[in-house]
Amino acid sequence: MNTILFYVSNMLILYALSLLVITWLTRPIDIAYVFKNLIKQKRRSSITLSAIVLGGVAIFIFGGFINYSYWSVREQTIRSNLGHIQIFAKGALTSGVDTNLQYTLDNYQEIKKILMQDEQLKPLIETVTGQLNFSGIISFYDNSQSTFFNGLGIEADKSLILGSFDTVVSGSDLSKVRPFEITVGSGLASKLGVKYGDYVEMLVVNPEGGQNAASHQLRGIFKSGLKEYDDTWLKMPLETAQSLMQTENVSKVIIVLKDTENTDLAYKRIQTLLKGHKIEADIRNWEQLAINYQQVVNFFEGIFLFIKVIVSIIVIFMIGNTLMMNVVERTKEIATLRALGLPKKRVRRLFVLEGVFIGIFGAGISLSLGIFLSWLINLNGLPMKPAPGYTEGYLAFILWKDNPSLIWFTCALPLVTALLASIIPSNKAASLLIAKAFRFN
Repeated sequence: MNTILFYVSNMLILYALSLLVITWLTRPIDIAYVFKNLIKQKRRSSITLSAIVLGGVAIFIFGGFINYSYWSVREQTIRSNLGHIQIFAKGALTSGVDTNLQYTLDNYQEIKKILMQDEQLKPLIETVTGQLNFSGIISFYDNSQSTFFNGLGIEADKSLILGSFDTVVSGSDLSKVRPFEITVGSGLASKLGVKYGDYVEMLVVNPEGGQNAASHQLRGIFKSGLKEYDDTWLKMPLETAQSLMQTENVSKVIIVLKDTENTDLAYKRIQTLLKGHKIEADIRNWEQLAINYQQVVNFFEGIFLFIKVIVSIIVIFMIGNTLMMNVVERTKEIATLRALGLPKKRVRRLFVLEGVFIGIFGAGISLSLGIFLSWLINLNGLPMKPAPGYTEGYLAFILWKDNPSLIWFTCALPLVTALLASIIPSNKAASLLIAKAFRFN
């Protein structure tokens, strides 16, 4: 649907600009006539411009808000222990369980060395880290509380990069804890009733099927804002997790890039490198892993498309109504032009050109005013309530600088709607009977 609208809009814009250029080259007096008429009819022109600018600015601000929402959810998803690219042992993804320790990588250091020494990848990569996923039962005997948990063993010095969107509620983050100390999500801490400094006991099943138990001291409570994540996850140093699970392997290798836009480039290069070194592994990028993100994007895109269509229809009707009144009020003027020998085609073109001029002015004002209002909003942000599935509100901003499609649509909306709205009035003006028009009161 978006592709069709983009193609149709471009065709209409090309037609409008071509008409303007051709008229300027062949009949410049028509351009002067249209321009002077718009200035003369200040009230009517102001009303039409107001309708166009209102729609254009609304689309710009809302579009910028949606773009920021995309960016925020995307980066939070990536930085919440997902990364941009993940490398799994062959067959790990078909098992359907992240914590299946039967599918682990025993050559993590080799893979890391290959990636970090590659001249093409090195400038793109922020960090490469191994991660061990496991699960089990965690208990706090002082409160007689037990619950299921998902565990994450991660290199402590990399946790500030991979968990950069986590907020430390109590204690410290993973990078500051000692071996056999852990950090837990705020929801999990609340379920157990634990606080900083408490000792918890964990029961897990190792890759051989045996049971291991260990006691760890709680040194940090974090909150990511994602309820499901905060309610079940805990983190510990990778070496501690490997000791607990009695393995030296990792569940996956996570690559975090400096810029998300380089994901496809890095993904293809990693595929080539691993294939060249005959390392069998499954590779996935963050879009393939973050199903929830895609659902959120599809949902918002549907809403934005609906709003764009509704705003466009409203603006078309408002402009069309104003231009139709323009025809009625200028009936005798049109009759005079026709009596002087102007053909219907030229009269029709004059009214279409009025719409084109109004559209161009509306596009410039809409974009300028939209950028100014965005700047004002971005000074302090907009306080927003928590999104579905999240526990914390956030500050929203208007993101437009890196989105040429939003700028294009803000400029295209006024011009396209003004052009479409001028079609019926221009036909009506060209079809007036000269004798009948002179008798019009």
